[in-house]
Amino acid sequence: MLEKTTRLVSENLARTMQRRTFLRHSAETVFVGLAALASGNALAGRADARESGPRPPGPPQCAPPGPYCNLNGVNEPNGCHGGSCFQHMSNGQLLQCRFLYIYQAGCWTTAATGGGYWTCCDCTCGTAGSVNCGCAQYSGSPT
Repeated sequence: MLEKTTRLVSENLARTMQRRTFLRHSAETVFVGLAALASGNALAGRADARESGPRPPGPPQCAPPGPYCNLNGVNEPNGCHGGSCFQHMSNGQLLQCRFLYIYQAGCWTTAATGGGYWTCCDCTCGTAGSVNCGCAQYSGSPT
């Protein structure tokens, strides 16, 4: 019974729909879906869910060996990838940074504040390591 109904419906659909029109509409739908996925708009709801986590309680509570690694001259860690050293703007020159291993790891965590803690890292930048800065990342998970 189900097979006969399926066969009749599919035959009627094939008679009424042109194959080229069907393939064109299918290709358009797939293209638009992949373009939205590639641009990140298809998963906008998921990105918002990640950003709704606990907010850091004010500025980082670290004591870097210089300013925070930054890209715009403002003392905020926007030249970091999370707590990791990345780049720092110094005297109009963009420098690549790495951990400053004054002690074993180059990073440490602060005491719990606001339901989470700060991961702080000391960084050295430039080929000669002549510029020092720091990075920080807040984690809202328990210590």
